[in-house]
Amino acid sequence: MYRTIRVHRPQAYGSGVARLRRMNIPPIDQQVRRDVGAAAEATAFGAVHWVSREGDPPGAEMTVGLAVFDAGKSNAEHVHPNCEEVVYVLEGSVEHTLGDQRTMLHAGDLIVVPRGVPHRLINTTDAPVRAYIVFSSPDRQFVPVEGS
Repeated sequence: MYRTIRVHRPQAYGSGVARLRRMNIPPIDQQVRRDVGAAAEATAFGAVHWVSREGDPPGAEMTVGLAVFDAGKSNAEHVHPNCEEVVYVLEGSVEHTLGDQRTMLHAGDLIVVPRGVPHRLINTTDAPVRAYIVFSSPDRQFVPVEGS
């Protein structure tokens, strides 16, 4: 059940004029994800816990996952034709490609992958890598690149 509130919101910057609008606020427990990572799905490279995506929570406008790349594993080279992706490394080091380019990402590093650009993560280390993967669409599309 959504709650409706009235919010004062400036009509224009610096105008000092406010207008009222109605805003639906969902129940907070519906928006919170606790123990992120506990409900991870197994993948060829490790695991992903999808914490937000289309319909979960209702009205989601992004896809967010906590990914674990096991030692020596990688995902397939792929593109996302309908969204950009942000990868934020929480733990470990991982090689990331962007087209024909390569770089190493370490804990605390972030990369923005533009829509439609081929990329992949390759864990060349002997330790797992944990990273948040965030997409600008609630229904992110994954299209493998042929020959990879």
